Amino acid sequence: MAAVLLPVAAPAQNGWTLTWQDEFSAPTLDTSKWGFDLGGSGWGNNELEFYTSRPENVYIENGMLVIKAIAETYQGRQYTSTRLKTLGLFSQKYGRFEARIRVPYGQGIWPAFWMLGDDILTVGWPTSGEIDIMENIGKEPAIVHGTVHGPGYSGASGITGQYSLPAGRLADDFHVFAIEWEPTEIRWYVDGVMYHKVTSSSLPAGARWVFDHPFHMLLNLAVGGGWPGNPDATTVFPQMMQVDYVRVYRRAQPAIAAAGVVNGASFQSGITAGSWVTIAGTDLAQNARLWRGDEIVDGKLPTSLDGTSVTINGMPAYVEFISPSQINVQAPDAGSGPVTVTVINNGQTSATATAQVQPYSPAFFLWVNKYAVATRADFTWAVKNGTFPGTTTIAAKPGDVIILWGTGFGPVTPAVLPGQVVNVANTLVTAPVVRIGGTVAKYLGGALTEGNAGLYQIAIEIPAGTPDGDQPVKVELGSYQSPDNVFLTIAR
Repeated sequence: MAAVLLPVAAPAQNGWTLTWQDEFSAPTLDTSKWGFDLGGSGWGNNELEFYTSRPENVYIENGMLVIKAIAETYQGRQYTSTRLKTLGLFSQKYGRFEARIRVPYGQGIWPAFWMLGDDILTVGWPTSGEIDIMENIGKEPAIVHGTVHGPGYSGASGITGQYSLPAGRLADDFHVFAIEWEPTEIRWYVDGVMYHKVTSSSLPAGARWVFDHPFHMLLNLAVGGGWPGNPDATTVFPQMMQVDYVRVYRRAQPAIAAAGVVNGASFQSGITAGSWVTIAGTDLAQNARLWRGDEIVDGKLPTSLDGTSVTINGMPAYVEFISPSQINVQAPDAGSGPVTVTVINNGQTSATATAQVQPYSPAFFLWVNKYAVATRADFTWAVKNGTFPGTTTIAAKPGDVIILWGTGFGPVTPAVLPGQVVNVANTLVTAPVVRIGGTVAKYLGGALTEGNAGLYQIAIEIPAGTPDGDQPVKVELGSYQSPDNVFLTIAR
């Protein structure tokens, strides 16, 4: 009784969603997924084979795709083989493209797993773009090449990298060859090891990044050509390229949580231009990190980190921190009232969320979700004694001058634009009212912190007669107030 090969579910890739696969589990090639390039024109590389769709050259065996190169006279050529493509059947812009392949071997043998822009038939090559995920030439039995070609960097001038197998030949076993293609970056992997990266800034001066539209995949086994050279007496035929699977993923779509756009200090609704905003959700970014100094552009924070960006009413926000579950940004001046918020993670866009922009959204940063972040002028902590072991912590007492740190306190003079790293002395346009334990504290000044963006400091004097213990801290700017249940510890 013949064995029945069932479709195999591809394992999940962290941060990626499977969009297309061929596990080659059917008894014959699935022509709803693969088409053929036919002919023996040399294919621009002086290749010697004639590509066919014959079962002698391409078939499924033991759950594997086999492309076989045969030494035979056919249509005026000395060799036959197959070149498969997904053009017109499947293409995708951005994502992870991978295949588990056992390559053939021998002088003049040239297997490849690669991609071409879908506009190849209208704009031609190399304007369409080409991404070579895996190329191996027989005279280099342990080396994989990964390359991009585009206008001004094609052919021998393609931007390439290579991976050398630590031991043995590539033909000795199966290997997973993959790229991860983002809007401005492409990375190459062999068996999970990244060995090459090209970014939009890697191109020659004046060259255009053309990897911004859908591409389709190709699998082929060439014989001969200018790069590998032709077969010689050492080359054994037939040669077979075996493919276990081909899988394509795209970044998981970012999702903003319900009520997930909040003040970056209080984590409550209401945001203000130039102030910190926190966005909570899932798949918001592919990694976690803060902005770096070398990412400042024209004195402003970046509007994208590692492919993650945020828009508020269609305007780019200034990104301070990214992670898969939380992003911190500084809000642009996007108007007032209800606004729309979206997150873009490497080409994938979230559904729209809403937030409320207010003239002020005053709030203090917290530690342990309860106590206002407070320091003295020398930046020692004005918090409960012993709070941070190894660090000077002396609780505030009546008459002490302390600095409370927060966001959402509105404009300063001279004006500082949203996103701008502050480099001038400034002061709040509107003085806030700060209450400690219900008593109004003496306001000594407030400003945006120099060397940072969107971070405010408010200097006050603790009122005389303030009792010891945890005292509520409240700030008011007109009708706008900071949240309740925020405290400062007083201890004489």
